[in-house]
Amino acid sequence: MKFSTQSFVAVAIAVTSCANVLAQTPAAPPAFTVDPAGAGVIYAADQDTYFEVLRDKDGNPANAWAPVVWGQKCVISDDEVGENGEAAIRIDNLDFLPLQFKSTVNLSEYRFLHIDIWPDSDMQLDFTLQNWWPGEKHVSAIYDLKGGQWTSIDIDMSTFPWGVKNGEQERVVNVFKLGGEKVNADEHPYAKTIYMTNIIAHNESPAGVEGVTIKPVEGNGITYNLFGIPVGDDYKGIVIRDGKKYIQ
Repeated sequence: MKFSTQSFVAVAIAVTSCANVLAQTPAAPPAFTVDPAGAGVIYAADQDTYFEVLRDKDGNPANAWAPVVWGQKCVISDDEVGENGEAAIRIDNLDFLPLQFKSTVNLSEYRFLHIDIWPDSDMQLDFTLQNWWPGEKHVSAIYDLKGGQWTSIDIDMSTFPWGVKNGEQERVVNVFKLGGEKVNADEHPYAKTIYMTNIIAHNESPAGVEGVTIKPVEGNGITYNLFGIPVGDDYKGIVIRDGKKYIQ
């Protein structure tokens, strides 16, 4: 493997051999070009570029997850994707997965949490950032993921009802959950196999936030930003006009 950071601990529950046979193999994840110097890297496809790994309050690398077993049938492991062997987390038989950091991770200096995710079939998924004490949590939007392709997600952590310490808001997390909050897996089954990489906290404006799809009225000539708010000609950045994106 190209990356050198500590491997994830597999959740030790038996899984049938057929679940480990993929009908598809993911291509390389999309390039993530945020400046490494301004990013908090939990896990990255390219550890040669994103070599600095976010540390928890005890100095552990944030990708050194502690095993959490609440009856899940899923198994997580390290894997490689793409022609160049990019690093990714593989999750088989997801049925809701809480990934727990060994100690508290402070994301206060970052606004966005970026994730690239690839399922082997169409599915819906939400993410939760949680602080056990005093029990704060933020649940993301529900994302529609297409089977056999990568989806890039940027969770806007500024919407989290964070606690305040010494007059400053803190973004403090010790559990990162996949599913189990908004999506009913019985009605909308999860994919059998999922790959996830580029879990990176950052402050650069992403192409989209919280999976919101803006659908302005076709042909009305109004210019919107990515949040669906009408803007004028003096607005700088990515805009949507008549259903198409432009850089203004």
